[in-house]
Amino acid sequence: MKRGQTLTEFAIGVAVVLLVLVGLMELGRYLFAVNTLRNAAREGARYAIVRPWDDEGIRQRVKQSVAGLEQSAINVRVSFNPPTRESGSIVTVAASYPFQSVLGLFRRPITVAATMRLP
Repeated sequence: MKRGQTLTEFAIGVAVVLLVLVGLMELGRYLFAVNTLRNAAREGARYAIVRPWDDEGIRQRVKQSVAGLEQSAINVRVSFNPPTRESGSIVTVAASYPFQSVLGLFRRPITVAATMRLP
């Protein structure tokens, strides 16, 4: 009788531990996506300061900076204030990425977004 109870408790305990581990792995993947996207937006803004007229180059710079994420799924927006792109204009580079859980924990993708503004 004691042996069956121990086996049942072990099975419940293992299930809980595995659920926590899987949740931590998904959280790690999400935080990786957030951090990677922030760094990519920063790189795009730095590139935009040096070459303000090269919108496609700015987008490419952001997409090239996202190692580990699917580049084709990344949406990049570039804007300048004032829009004349003169010296001293503030550049805003915004990037977004649809994060999908590997295990299907979320039915719809969660949008990860990052914005960087530099003068």
